[in-house]
Amino acid sequence: MTMTRIAVLLTLVALAVINACSVGMTAPKYPPAQGPKGVSLRVTTPQGQLSGELIEVRDSGIILADQKLRLIPYTDILSSQVEKTSSRYAIANRSVPTPEARDHLRLLSRFPYGLSAEVMQRLLSAYGQTELAGPN
Repeated sequence: MTMTRIAVLLTLVALAVINACSVGMTAPKYPPAQGPKGVSLRVTTPQGQLSGELIEVRDSGIILADQKLRLIPYTDILSSQVEKTSSRYAIANRSVPTPEARDHLRLLSRFPYGLSAEVMQRLLSAYGQTELAGPN
């Protein structure tokens, strides 16, 4: 092979590698990757719509921060929409999400490893609450 062919081949390989690395969602384009906040979540319950930051994902429901810290049981969630996330991870029909969906949402929350009792008390205090509010 001549040097020119080798140079052209190496250039094509380099361009292919560069393009392959930039396909899909990247951290600069994904808001949750920009800081410590959880994703924005919109939830519809029988009492109405709520929108706020996903704080924690529990086995029984989610903790959402809007004007208050709220524990919303899965059995109260009619539908949900997670910012820039596939609808397959949405919580709907008053059903507990699949373990895969719960794990994915947990990673998108502000506290993916859960809240300790001390941190929960500090958050409640910051919101002027002594306990979690419900979905209403």
